[in-house]
Formats: sequence, structure tokens, C-alpha cells
Amino acid sequence: MVIFNIVKSVIYEWDPYGLLAGGAPTDEFDGEIRSIASQTENIESSGDASQLIHKVFSESFSADDFKKEVCEYVGVKLYSALRKHNALK
Repeated sequence: MVIFNIVKSVIYEWDPYGLLAGGAPTDEFDGEIRSIASQTENIESSGDASQLIHKVFSESFSADDFKKEVCEYVGVKLYSALRKHNALK
């Protein structure tokens, strides 16, 4: 649950498409968050985090909107947050 909450915090801050800011339900990205949280054991760098976010969001939404470059910033944020909370192996 800790990892889910860390990922959720980062994704909510990012708010792809501005859906949350626009009034979307607070569970809007829970499926993607669960998918990312379940794969954090594979994250060893911010690049890994970016790649995982790219993969998950490209599968759920338009791949054109989630190119690797677009996901780099949020990947750095996620990796940093996971490290800060000692949530990486």
C-alpha cells in the first residue's frame, strides 16, 4: 500500500491530460497506478521509472501522447520519491 500511495502521489501531481484538475474522479488513474506499483521491483534508475510509465500509459491511452521524452520528468519524480521512502530494492 505504501508503494501504491507513492506512485499515486507522483501520478496525481503529474495529472496527464489535466483530468484530475478538470474534476475527474479521484480514482481516474488507479489502474495505471496499480500496474506501475506492481512493477517497481524492476526500477533501478529514473530511466527505468520513465520507461515503465511510458509503457503503462501508452497501453492505456494514446501512445503518441506518452512518448519516452514526455515521461522522463515524471520518471525522475517517481524514482526520487521511491528512493526517498526506501521503497526500492
